[in-house]
Amino acid sequence: MSGRWVNITPTISTQQKWIGYWNLMLSLVRRDIQARYRRTFLGPLWAIIPAVMTMVIFSLLRGVIDIDSEGVPYVVFAFSTIVPWTYFQKSLTNIPNGVISNGGLLRKMAVPRDIFPFIGMLTALFDFAMSFIVLVVILLLNQVPITGVWIWLPVLLFLLSFLAWVVGIGISAISVYRRDILRGLTYLVQLWFFATPVVYSFNEVQGVQRMIYSLNPTVGIIDGFRQVLVFGEAPNTDLLIVGFAVMLLVLLFTFPLYRSMSRYFADVI
Repeated sequence: MSGRWVNITPTISTQQKWIGYWNLMLSLVRRDIQARYRRTFLGPLWAIIPAVMTMVIFSLLRGVIDIDSEGVPYVVFAFSTIVPWTYFQKSLTNIPNGVISNGGLLRKMAVPRDIFPFIGMLTALFDFAMSFIVLVVILLLNQVPITGVWIWLPVLLFLLSFLAWVVGIGISAISVYRRDILRGLTYLVQLWFFATPVVYSFNEVQGVQRMIYSLNPTVGIIDGFRQVLVFGEAPNTDLLIVGFAVMLLVLLFTFPLYRSMSRYFADVI
């Protein structure tokens, strides 16, 4: 026998390591979904109730406030945008909460800090899938056809998810150290809701205000969902390009901030 030591410690490839991280992330998402609906009477129906209640409230308000639905039933007009907006809203809330609730894992095992925001987003994506099924049923009941332009939906969903991630990681980086940011997030999302054509038409905004309004990244995305689902038209690509450019500018600030401050999460959470 040779006098040299032989290293018999099994090595884990980078691919196997990331597969393990992916499985861990899916396990945490499944845990969060099950915990949310455990011991509830309605169970997974709570995934669609927020979107339905928002639609009902604004449908009632439409009897008092004149809201143009561009010639289509208001239930179709509003629900086609409330569903993606609810997904965006839940993602923004879930991302920082997911980072805080799962941050304890950093003290127990070596886990990439970047996976935590995606846990909250995938949990919200489950609710979106449930609500989207209801949305499709409403569209068909109102004789709104499914067209080839629906091929835009994955693009719009990706852009909406990317925006939620870009903003969410910035909020997470700060909220871990200052938890009152999470309380203020509720009001920020409410203001953002009314600054986005969710329950009203994009065409309601005119003049100089329209140019400033278009800098809001959610405007092109949310209006795009309505154009694709209800009117069978492609989204306004100019709005999407402007919105994506704004996202990239915000990302230049939020990503370095998250990467820098997340190094100390294990000491703070």
